[in-house]
Amino acid sequence: METQTLNSDLRIFMHHIYEFEKGVRSMVLSTLSNEDIPYAQERLRNRQIHFFTQPTPNTGRTNLFFGRRECMEAIRLFVDGRSLSSLSPEEDFIIGAMLGYDICRQCERYCQRKSNS
Repeated sequence: METQTLNSDLRIFMHHIYEFEKGVRSMVLSTLSNEDIPYAQERLRNRQIHFFTQPTPNTGRTNLFFGRRECMEAIRLFVDGRSLSSLSPEEDFIIGAMLGYDICRQCERYCQRKSNS
């Protein structure tokens, strides 16, 4: 697959690899179509970047986490065998923080999820 023919999801994925390799991020979550996963996995393997995949039921898409080894070990413990929507508010908060999401928005999301449970 040539760079000029990459779809928008794969272009964003490639940018995330760039950010990871530059040290901007320690961990990334990309949700890609199932057809794009083999290409993405090959790119990560070639760069020796640790990754973890998780199919998203009934969507034709897969969550692809990648980043530092210790982050991938932790994410496996959080989500292995469970969908992201089934995470507790605390687990969701921790994963959002690990992904580098805005901490104030993560706090708002946490409070909202706690008040709805």
